Amino acid sequence: MELLFKDQTERLIQGFFVVHNEVGVGRDEEAYHQAYRLWLASEGLPVASKPPVPLLLAGREAHVLFPDFVGWDQIRVEIKSLPRKLEPAEELQLFDYLRARKDRVGLLVNMGLDRVHFDRRIYDPVKTTCTEDWSHWAGRIDGRDREIGMAVRQALQLVYETHQTGYGNEVTEKLVLFALQLQGLPVIVRPSAKATFRGTVVHESALDCFVIDCRMVLTLSALFDHNNYAKSLGLSYLRNLGLAWGVAANFGRKELQINALRNSINNNNPTITPPPA
Repeated sequence: MELLFKDQTERLIQGFFVVHNEVGVGRDEEAYHQAYRLWLASEGLPVASKPPVPLLLAGREAHVLFPDFVGWDQIRVEIKSLPRKLEPAEELQLFDYLRARKDRVGLLVNMGLDRVHFDRRIYDPVKTTCTEDWSHWAGRIDGRDREIGMAVRQALQLVYETHQTGYGNEVTEKLVLFALQLQGLPVIVRPSAKATFRGTVVHESALDCFVIDCRMVLTLSALFDHNNYAKSLGLSYLRNLGLAWGVAANFGRKELQINALRNSINNNNPTITPPPA
């Protein structure tokens, strides 16, 4: 089967070796980036360096991605300089960039070892679905709490309707946070809380969640096969913060899963302090 953009990617790959041979081993990523940019210009190749790729919600800019290079307006190139093999985190970043414009081909290269290592990746969009379970709220939540919950639901649905699923944690959080702000919801990002053991405070650290209007916890995960992690995280944080209601959402590879959460042992003594005005 003929490779997509075979001739173009071979030209791009050639430049990796030219740059590595001349710049040498063990330099910062920026050194390789600038050297590769000069090589591309000398070859007259139609490749842009760090072009902005805006991600929109409701017609407004929610987040901007800056891929290292975009060739022929359809091939993504990411350059790393790491003294180790490339790992899933680096590959995920490449796929975030591919997903942003639905481009098909990406090149991920590591200049940080004694020889050039590169991977060629193909992005194939997948059909996604959305499932929701609000049973833990049924007949229990009302008033301002219910208003907040419905606004959170609308924010999650806006992100899904516009971008589906498939982004990693960082991009997903940026999009969801912006969608919450579009709903006019005050949000505390990663509030600090104490950890206790047998009544003794053993540590204080940030919780990996959003707290909405000091009343509701929202936990997110991305690319998991199920929503169990975000649900467990949310229930733990509800108890820790003394809040009654929460939402857990997993923007998985093929499905957005949303679950309502309820702290059945709510102590009605929330420990969240509103941010300063």
